Amino acid sequence: MKRFYAVLFTMFALAGVANANEPVTPATPADKAPAHNTRVWQKDNDLVAGHIRNYRLAAMKNTSASIMAFFHDSVLTEGAFSPVWHGEYFPAINGGPQVHFGIRCLFNNDDNSASDNDLTIFGNDLAPLAGHLSVGQTEYTTLRGYTGNKGGARFEFNLDNGLHVKAWLVTADSTALPYTPVTRKEYLDQARQQLEDLKDVAVANARGKVRVRSAAEQEAEKQAMLQRLRETYSGVELEARIKVYLHNYMKDEDLIIQTIARDVAGYNHTIRMIDSIERNSTPQQLAQGAVVSVDAVDFHGFEDGQAGSSLLVRINPSYFTSTEDVKSLLVCFRYNPDDAHAGAIDRQLAENFNGGSLQSLIAR
Repeated sequence: MKRFYAVLFTMFALAGVANANEPVTPATPADKAPAHNTRVWQKDNDLVAGHIRNYRLAAMKNTSASIMAFFHDSVLTEGAFSPVWHGEYFPAINGGPQVHFGIRCLFNNDDNSASDNDLTIFGNDLAPLAGHLSVGQTEYTTLRGYTGNKGGARFEFNLDNGLHVKAWLVTADSTALPYTPVTRKEYLDQARQQLEDLKDVAVANARGKVRVRSAAEQEAEKQAMLQRLRETYSGVELEARIKVYLHNYMKDEDLIIQTIARDVAGYNHTIRMIDSIERNSTPQQLAQGAVVSVDAVDFHGFEDGQAGSSLLVRINPSYFTSTEDVKSLLVCFRYNPDDAHAGAIDRQLAENFNGGSLQSLIAR
């Protein structure tokens, strides 16, 4: 369940119940390698999970073939790797995308053994990036590894197994995203309120742990302790012990104040930092998306540009469900950074991949 490709995991799990799962291997542009490609990109059998109307399935398969042809002809044109790809298609579900598919391309080693490198494209799906972060009473969706929106939203992060992921979000309409970023202003206000609430809890706990006795009771205990010291010690040692005791003596009321100050110090420090950020930021800066991946108590500032940071967003619930079109493609390259073939693929993606060209395949 912890595998990065959550959608692919579901696809594999459903493979045994597909009722329209005949192998489909059409002749596509991706099957015809131009002269500068050293190897053919092999087409494996598609997975069709559940019942999908013929016209919708045909449209998704045509889109998949066009996407692979784009990467074959325009992006990954060099190298001796042996790609094998297939499409995976899902029926529409109530409350979910009406068009839902994925393409997985495996880059085998020279001897055709499996490598850790693959390119996966998710149609109308952000699940591989999605997480959650609670801020006070609000549950936000997060998009993992956000690195900016230059030329389209980009994401990059490490996996627990040592592999690295780079991802690009391509939308049919560059002015309409499937999510709305949560502003810095909103996050700071919500985080501040959460910290104030935590302070209230800490104060209540501190007061509940200490019973404030009457002044007479406290004074009687103080004098009793001094008397025990006088009965036990004498001379210089008595004077030293009395001095230490009186220096450390604290009334119940003062003990509560000291305990509260200690327990809320961290919260107050973060609140002061939040207030400083708001005070010293322009309205334009506060309107930017909140890039943060830690709880409010651990907040040390926004994480723009830091590896593995998350963007807080609100998902547009009707973005994928109100149409039968392909509204977005999430392109994910997962690879072993120490693999030589992976380095060649990564370089070509950096030099040749243009989200705008891929956008033209799904724009209407």
